[in-house]
Amino acid sequence: MDKTIRKMIPAELESIYQRIELDFAVGEYAPLNVLAKQIEKGVQQGSIFHNGENDVAYSICADGCANGYVLISLLSVYNDFRALGLGSTFLEALIRNYSLKQGVVVEVEKPENSRTDEERLLCEKRIKFYQKAGFNLVPNIDYSIWDVPMHLMVLPLNASMNTMNKMIGQIIREIYIGLMGKRYIHKLEFSYVLPQDIKRDDQDQKGSTL
Repeated sequence: MDKTIRKMIPAELESIYQRIELDFAVGEYAPLNVLAKQIEKGVQQGSIFHNGENDVAYSICADGCANGYVLISLLSVYNDFRALGLGSTFLEALIRNYSLKQGVVVEVEKPENSRTDEERLLCEKRIKFYQKAGFNLVPNIDYSIWDVPMHLMVLPLNASMNTMNKMIGQIIREIYIGLMGKRYIHKLEFSYVLPQDIKRDDQDQKGSTL
């Protein structure tokens, strides 16, 4: 049977939000009323993945930014349909739908900051899931949103990988200004960091005497 993506209707959001609360840690998603307003304004879009018989997955994507980049805010498969490859199929279909966009961005929590082995394994699994779809970790950045340290992963579509890596700070900031406004944009922290080998070379030079 044909698998399709349909737009989430407003009446569905409350039931989907109950799934969001189970699927994601507190702090990874906006309050229900905020999310509803974002979808109403068109800065976020909710999508439902249908496998021909049942709704099996959902996503919330910030796809209304004028810069042409999309942030996958949330993506999850319904519990009864996991481990069937539907998450990858859904993600591939979403990417096709955004083929005219510049690129797609996703945030993943850092495994190294996990409090338990279970959390670490889940973070590593998410990274591998997106890597399998062609996403790459942005190197040499320090990024957090709402005080949660994150990795950023990118998939260039019409932009180049070099452009996305170079401009990622501006890209993500512009997306979040649309989501949270200038009042809360200070909750996004971004900076570039030196690669570890450059740091070591610099430290060695400082510690040497000629």
